[in-house]
This record gives sequence, structure tokens and C-alpha cells, in this order.
Amino acid sequence: MGREKIKVPVKVYDELLALKREIHSTLDLADTIRKAEDRGYMKAATWIRQNENAYKVGFTWGFEADTHEPQGTLRDIPAPEAPMKKRTISRPIDTMEPRSSKKSSGSGKSPGIIARIKNWFGK
Repeated sequence: MGREKIKVPVKVYDELLALKREIHSTLDLADTIRKAEDRGYMKAATWIRQNENAYKVGFTWGFEADTHEPQGTLRDIPAPEAPMKKRTISRPIDTMEPRSSKKSSGSGKSPGIIARIKNWFGK
């Protein structure tokens, strides 16, 4: 086998180049994956995790963008998410008391400030 560059998908290639420019020592796989995820290079981090040996070879020999990758495959379609559970009230509704329609100011123990001012002027 000659020294051929490792072919990777185009998006992964772009992220690997950006990652190689930003960090200098990228042979420590766990550290490289963490740094890729911290910088938002999720496709590169996933590819490195799945292809550890190819990454090690590509790190020394280089990477090449694979322009012949299939477009629109089923793996590109996200899996459907489970529907959210509906929240329900755990206690019966008839135990809830309706609010009074009368406006109350404060705690009801003392009249409001306007009522106190009116009482003061009325004296």
C-alpha cells in the first residue's frame, strides 16, 4: 500500500482541516474528539470516533475530500422523535376553588393607601 491520502466525506474534510489549524497536537484521540466537539465540529468528532485507525493514518499522510459520496441517503434523514407526553392534573378539578371577583388590595387586613389618604382628608 502506497502513501495514499485517506478519503473522507466533504463536510468531515472541511472540519478536519479547520480542527488541524486550530489545535496543533491532534494524535491524542480522546483529546481531539473533545476539542472537536467543543468547537462544534460534530461530524469530524463522530468520524474520528468511528474511524480511529484511519484518522491516525490520515493525520500523518493527509486527508482527501471524497467527492463521489452518495447524496441523500437514508442515513441523512433524522429518525422520528417520540411524541411528548401530555401533562395531566393529578388531582380532581372540582377541588380547586374559584377566584373571587372582588378586587382586594393588599392582604385584606388594612385598607389600601388611597383609602387611608381619603380617611385622613375626611377627618
